[in-house]
Amino acid sequence: MGETMNIFHAEKVHDAVVKTTKATAIASAVLVSANTIAQDDMMIEEVIVSAQKKSENLQNVPISVTTLSADELDSLNIKDFADYVLQLPAASAVQRRPGQGQIFMRGISDGGNVNQSLQGPAVAIYLDESPVTMIGDNLDVHVYDIERVESLTGPQGTLYGAASQAGNLKIITKKPSSEFDSGFNLSAESTRGGDGSTMVEGFVNIPLSQNAALRFVGFNDRDGGFIDSVNDSITYPVSGITRSNEVFVEDNFNDAVKDGYRAALRVDLSENWKLDVNYMGQETSTNGVWDHNPDELGEYNVSRFYDDKTHDEWTRFSATVTGDLGFADLTFTTSSLERDFEVLSDYSHYSIDGYVEGYYTCYEYYFGPCVDPSIQFENDTHQEYDTTEIRLSSKEGEKFNWIIGAFQTENVTEYDSQWRVPAINPDAAVPGSKDLYYQTDQVRAEDESAVFGEIYYQINDKMELTLGHRKFDNETTLKGFVGTIWWPNSLYGSTTRPDNVNSKYDGSDSISKINLSYQVDNNSMLYITRSEGYRPGGANRTSQLGATYDADFLTSTEFGFKSISMDGRLRLNGAMYQMDWDDIQLGWFDSSISLLGLVDNIGKANSNGFEIDAKYILSDTVTVAVGYANNEAVLKEDYVLRGVVEAKDGQDLPFTPDTKYNVTVNVDTGDTSSLQFNYVYVDEMWNDLFYDDREMQDSYGIANLSFTTQVGENSTMQIYMDNIFDEVAQLYINSEDIQRLTTVNRPTTVGVKFSWNYK
Repeated sequence: MGETMNIFHAEKVHDAVVKTTKATAIASAVLVSANTIAQDDMMIEEVIVSAQKKSENLQNVPISVTTLSADELDSLNIKDFADYVLQLPAASAVQRRPGQGQIFMRGISDGGNVNQSLQGPAVAIYLDESPVTMIGDNLDVHVYDIERVESLTGPQGTLYGAASQAGNLKIITKKPSSEFDSGFNLSAESTRGGDGSTMVEGFVNIPLSQNAALRFVGFNDRDGGFIDSVNDSITYPVSGITRSNEVFVEDNFNDAVKDGYRAALRVDLSENWKLDVNYMGQETSTNGVWDHNPDELGEYNVSRFYDDKTHDEWTRFSATVTGDLGFADLTFTTSSLERDFEVLSDYSHYSIDGYVEGYYTCYEYYFGPCVDPSIQFENDTHQEYDTTEIRLSSKEGEKFNWIIGAFQTENVTEYDSQWRVPAINPDAAVPGSKDLYYQTDQVRAEDESAVFGEIYYQINDKMELTLGHRKFDNETTLKGFVGTIWWPNSLYGSTTRPDNVNSKYDGSDSISKINLSYQVDNNSMLYITRSEGYRPGGANRTSQLGATYDADFLTSTEFGFKSISMDGRLRLNGAMYQMDWDDIQLGWFDSSISLLGLVDNIGKANSNGFEIDAKYILSDTVTVAVGYANNEAVLKEDYVLRGVVEAKDGQDLPFTPDTKYNVTVNVDTGDTSSLQFNYVYVDEMWNDLFYDDREMQDSYGIANLSFTTQVGENSTMQIYMDNIFDEVAQLYINSEDIQRLTTVNRPTTVGVKFSWNYK
């Protein structure tokens, strides 16, 4: 227990309180303005979740779950991945631009990666019933017409499988209903020092008959830029060539456009059987970067020497059949996701490395005079992700209930990464190209099959025992080409490009879960859980370190409580946990070993912490919601590579703030209007695991304010200000790059949103 008590970091808590003085002052002013006399008939609304793959009251689920409802998503102006992760206390994230991010929970982080050939994430993302988990490039679903977002913290392996090692994030869409319904939102906003943004989104729900309905959703979201590409030049040390970026100078060049649609069909096949079909697509195009270089160029300024662009287009089909078999309920779901993601990035500063400049653009013995060594990086990814799951759930009985199922997934990722020097001599290029000096052209195929189940036994009127188990098999293959003219086969003068990667990983194992819950009374519950999570092993791109790497596993012990008190006006849920992480998969790069990023199993880490989720109806006009997470995640043994200690025992794991919390205050200012204040604090955190490269990212606090009023029978107007203190948040520092850049948030933004709904 002594080690566990280290989670109470008094100094960190004190620092967090001090840093939120301004936010507290505003919140206090709001509260004072309201009537604080409690009303007996005011009660916290019931929240329904699907954490255990069935619809249940949040307060009856012995799992740590945080939700963002449809109303909360709307009032907080949440529209994408970065927005909702910020509001989840136990979660942190890295996202350098839209669609390129990674989420972490409860401190389980190896630093993340954006390389499709490296290890998978430790948090699974689900869209309705099916996983959409990606390596590096997260599926950034536009948040509109969403029923809720559920954050399940802690291992969820028995029911959800691979990648649910540290937790799950579930995005649940609204389903077609039997009544006509329609609506739309129009918004416009202005960002300090940047361009304006606009958004149009709408839906219509159309009953087709007594037994069928359609729901259509469409949106167009245009975000104006706020980062400037400014005048700069590079003088390369080997050639002495000076390159100017004059043609790439542009104000507010990091703009983004997101378009998408969704069509959903629900059919009542009979009294006890339903069919849900969902087809959705989204296209996101970005220009520029969300990084800047404050040390050399000033706030919100960066210098680029080639175009930076992304194009992310995906479609997803899913079908779910649910029905009553008499002895049990059946759920069958299948989904297919297809995605194309293209990235163009300026990598000119990497040419400063003498290896690149000297051998590929200035090797006169073979190629003649030196040429412009500026580099553009291009990555084209095509992914097909197919999943199928079938499960049976028992009828709710008095003593014994159960759920069993089988799961199958096939995930094929084709990726082509190209380092391009347009001025390069054709003889120096990768065979079959004109200007590539380095290329990775590979196919990664991942298959997983599993059987799983949980049983729930009511020991007595107050106590329930849950036992869970999952048996799984994984196979990963990696095939294709990687290299340059010089490596691996000295291809100078050749016109062929033989494949040189062919790795395979096979693995099988099982995990388990045991949970004991105790119903203290009708409004209070205690529980304790011992659960496991895992990530499958995989295939490396070279055998120089090892052709494969092993699965890593997480074991968690969690004690939690859930309660409703004060005549239903206060909901208070919390959990304390200790997690042990073994055989950690770590992606890294060392040119002395390989020109490729590789994965190694590095040892052990643990994470201890606690979480609080509270909502309190203070009066008939004021409601306060608070989410708080405190965490200490550290490496438990040195990582030694070729006799060199790369990471030390006792180091904090990267991207894991010790403290993160949010406060939301809602005040009814009249019969048809309300005021909302929201504040999120994120503690400082390291950006890397390797201690020679790691750098501390500063803590930050983001405050938002909005006022909503009804302006017609079916319409409302919202005026909002996001980041009202104009905080510059260090979301990511890429200190490993030759050019040090910091990814930042959007400056103070003022907007107005008009909403119309007709039923």
